[in-house]
Amino acid sequence: MQISVRDIEFSYNGSPVLQNIRCEISGGDFIAIVGPNGSGKSTLIKCMNGILSPRKGSIHIGEQNIRQHSLRHLARTMAYVPQKNAGHTPATVFDTVLLGRKPYINWKPSASDMEVASRIIAELGLEEIASKDINKLSGGQQQTVFIARALAQEPEIMLLDEPTANLDLRHTLEIMNMLQELCNKGLTVVIALHDINLAMRYATGIMMLKEGEIYAWGGKEIVTEEILEELYDIRVQVMENNTGVHVVPVGLK
Repeated sequence: MQISVRDIEFSYNGSPVLQNIRCEISGGDFIAIVGPNGSGKSTLIKCMNGILSPRKGSIHIGEQNIRQHSLRHLARTMAYVPQKNAGHTPATVFDTVLLGRKPYINWKPSASDMEVASRIIAELGLEEIASKDINKLSGGQQQTVFIARALAQEPEIMLLDEPTANLDLRHTLEIMNMLQELCNKGLTVVIALHDINLAMRYATGIMMLKEGEIYAWGGKEIVTEEILEELYDIRVQVMENNTGVHVVPVGLK
């Protein structure tokens, strides 16, 4: 499913956050949005999902403006995983994942809803903790559960805002590998990241934001020392070895 971002602008209390953002994301892409703190990554993700309304421009899924979709239809098409999940009332992993079926539920969950939740829990290896209180899980386990909840919506597009924030290296790789596998199966993934090396390893396309505008947009070829030094205002080295291309910060400018 294609996402079209058409010249959007967004402001908080009159202060511009996004300006003249235009891009086309094709179905099955894995797109990483990177840039300094305050560059607009989270705001762009929320505009794509319809949580925030740009003051100018529009977001389209296929050829249709997201404002023309009902909330239920939009939730069946696009899922969102926020950077931080507030503390939850006690709920099991299974019940949390089942919440992802809300766009399909009328009065109560059907047998089909229960089956979808069970299948996703099994696919993501959460069966052993399915009856545990989500508040008692590790950060990595919780993030996997929130992704499972999003997948229970059976979306064509998944938007994620820093899903690996505060995770250790193992859980970071587990989450990113999972997203890559889902993308290989046809899911469109758009993810805000701080780690440019993760973006290069997993993404099919990279969008660099600076001061609310697209600074660079393309594939791994845009990850150059010149561009990164201007983007982050630091000195870096871009090195290549048998495991790929890596960015190493070497100092402040």
